[in-house]
Amino acid sequence: MPDSTKPEPSKTSSTAQNSTNSTNTSDTPVTVRLNKAIADTGYCARRKADELISAGRVQVNGQTITELGTRIHPAQDAITVNGQPLTQAEKTYLLFHKPTGYVTSRRGGRTGESIYSLIPPEFRSVDPAGRLDQDSSGALLLTNDGDFLFQITHPRFHVPKLYAITLDHALSEDDIAHLLAGIPLTPENKLARMSRVIPDATQPFRYQVELITGYNRQIRRSLSALKARVLTLHRISFGPISLGDLKPGHCRPLSDAEQASLLSASIQSQ
Repeated sequence: MPDSTKPEPSKTSSTAQNSTNSTNTSDTPVTVRLNKAIADTGYCARRKADELISAGRVQVNGQTITELGTRIHPAQDAITVNGQPLTQAEKTYLLFHKPTGYVTSRRGGRTGESIYSLIPPEFRSVDPAGRLDQDSSGALLLTNDGDFLFQITHPRFHVPKLYAITLDHALSEDDIAHLLAGIPLTPENKLARMSRVIPDATQPFRYQVELITGYNRQIRRSLSALKARVLTLHRISFGPISLGDLKPGHCRPLSDAEQASLLSASIQSQ
């Protein structure tokens, strides 16, 4: 039996929940979805929180919750993951200039070190907003704010990312048309489109390409389907945020204005 001194997570229907939220008074705590409450602590993004919930690894007031969409009162309910209580972390938002040869996982790779060996220890709780593979470089955003991470990475928000690439040969007009129309990817069974492909006027094998989706190694896989090999891949910007004079291997905090501009970009692209 749950501890009677602790409120159980709300089980009300979505209609009742919406009504409660819209008519909230100071005596009626607002409920939020459990995955958002977890993300708001900085533990992980909402999608990862859903995986933890489905796996039975999340408890609210000592009760294991496996139903996605469960709503709770975050100011009152105690959340644990794998038995460990979640506490509100100070939110961190970083821009990192990833060098080639490093991977974005914490464990590192078979041949490459982890980017976390370059990030100051006090910032190592942050997670990347999307990934850059070991052979790629450029702008990487990192944060421990799961809700922010969701808003700038979920496909429905379409935050654009701009890359400079060098290929082993020039693309034809038909190749560019295919990239803009979409290249089928497996196992995703999706069309991976590029929103812009801009040839470099001075270097015939170089291009700028813009993505608003983020499938795994999308640029390399799409071009490989056209028999083109990517020699270098560098992310110039993530939404309105560009590297400027930030040196490889270094990071800096995002300003409040930059954070707001990223969220504004995600809202405008809906």
